[in-house]
Amino acid sequence: MGCDIHEYYEMRRNGVWEPADLNPMPDTSGMSLEEEDRIFEAHWGHPLELGRDYDLFALLAGVRNTIEIEPITAPRGVPGDLSAALQAAWAEAEVWCHHPSWLTLDELLRFDWDQPLRDLDLSEVSVKRRLERDVRTYRDLGQATGLLSRVVPYLQTQVADPADLRLVFWFDN
Repeated sequence: MGCDIHEYYEMRRNGVWEPADLNPMPDTSGMSLEEEDRIFEAHWGHPLELGRDYDLFALLAGVRNTIEIEPITAPRGVPGDLSAALQAAWAEAEVWCHHPSWLTLDELLRFDWDQPLRDLDLSEVSVKRRLERDVRTYRDLGQATGLLSRVVPYLQTQVADPADLRLVFWFDN
C-alpha cells in the first residue's frame, strides 16, 4: 500500500486564516473520457501538484524517509488557528491519516537550503539511495522533488507577505 500527501493551502486575510483553493479539482461531469483525461492531465501538471514522492515526504515531515534525513521540521500537528473548513477536513481524516503538519511560505523561504542533508542514518543503503538521486544538500533535494523548482516560486506569486500563506498537510497509508 502506498502513502499519499493531502495538502491544503491557507492564506491569512485580516488576521484570519482562510482556505485558498490554489489547485482546485476540475469538475469533469458530463465530459467524454478523452476530455476528462485531457483536463486531468493538465491538473496533475499544475506547479502545486505534489504527487507521491517519498523523498518530498521525508523532506517535509520525515514520512517514508528511506533516505534517512532530518526533515525541515518535525511534524507539529495541525495549527491551533486552522480555518473551520480545514478543521472539518482534518476531523474526517484523522482516523486514517498521520503526521499532520504545516509550513508557512516564509519558513520555506528562510530555511537554510544550502546546508548539507542532516543524516539520521549513515548506513550504506541510505547513503547509496541519496547518491542515486544526486542529493547532498537540502537545496538539491528541494529541487529534485519540485518543492523549490515549482511549488515555492508559484506560491510566491500568490501573496505579498510570505508569512500569510501556509501549506497544511497530512499523510495516508
